[in-house]
Amino acid sequence: MKVLNLTINNFRNIEQAFLAPHPRLNFIIGANGAGKTSVLESLVMLSKGRSFRGGSHRDLIGPTEKHLQLYCELENRENTHKLGIERGTSRWRGRLDGEELKQRSGLAHLLPYVLFEPNSHLLVDGGPVYRRQYLDWSVFHVKQNFLSAWYRFHRSLKQRNALLKQTVTNANQTILDSLDIQLAEAALAITGMRKEAFNTLIPHITQALASITTTIPGVSFEYNRGWSGEGYTEYLAENRKRDSEAGQTLGGPHRADITLLCGRDKVKDRFSRGQQKALACAMLVAQIEHLQENKIEPLLLLDDPASELDGDTLSCLFKRVCAGSSQLWITSVAPELPTWLGDIANHKSDYAVFHVKHGKVSKML
Repeated sequence: MKVLNLTINNFRNIEQAFLAPHPRLNFIIGANGAGKTSVLESLVMLSKGRSFRGGSHRDLIGPTEKHLQLYCELENRENTHKLGIERGTSRWRGRLDGEELKQRSGLAHLLPYVLFEPNSHLLVDGGPVYRRQYLDWSVFHVKQNFLSAWYRFHRSLKQRNALLKQTVTNANQTILDSLDIQLAEAALAITGMRKEAFNTLIPHITQALASITTTIPGVSFEYNRGWSGEGYTEYLAENRKRDSEAGQTLGGPHRADITLLCGRDKVKDRFSRGQQKALACAMLVAQIEHLQENKIEPLLLLDDPASELDGDTLSCLFKRVCAGSSQLWITSVAPELPTWLGDIANHKSDYAVFHVKHGKVSKML
């Protein structure tokens, strides 16, 4: 999958920009605060309809209008598509090939990406939500029925939690019995797909980690589905009183996690920040390879990787992610191409360079 062109209007500090990227490697340079990350962020917005950075929707909208507009043309499996979104303070609109979109998933399927950015270490030392999102992003692109199961589960979960907050009545208990069955069906589907992806990802993570660095001790991985016991229906029935007291469903796929261990200790308690970043990097490389195995070539977005990883690690990382045919977008504060790019820096036809200054984007090569 390759972006053929990208148009940015009134997004962050970028008033207006048009980029015609290289099909393989795009290097975006500029000082801190110039708007480099905003270029990558615009691609994430086109895929997910939301940013990977903190702040409200108002923070995304530039100073010239009351809304932002992003548009791109892309090539996906030899087909060309046109994607566009418009975002105001309270309204989102998406269009795919001229047709209005009701769900953002229509964009995400066509514009998969893997992002490495300064907060990627949260995959290791952050809460379970980061690892769930990591796993679900892979499953979403590989399993067509994952999203429907995810929606069914969370719709039933919301209804169950609302009933748990109410006074106990026979009618409520009957409804809860029905909801528990619906929850269990969706939960088993989600868990099965997640576990399959987990089992596929782990060998890739181990191999990627070994190729990126030799300074990290052995890491093991455990998948925690989010509840104890055997069947989920039985778990919900046995814990209904506890859930009622808490006013929410305390166990299930919404509590799943990947436990990262070094011996008997959690990785986040043993590893330095540099080691955590290298492990997070390996997890993202594994995600790339998992998608590529399933004939999906995601965009590879690296936001200022030189500030997070050393040159040797970056060199190994670059060689590994270049094994496929994915399009790379890399930001940097350095004006010259880094040495970890290897011989590619000597062949100007193999990459494009864009300079960003005060929100203005210009193509240099």
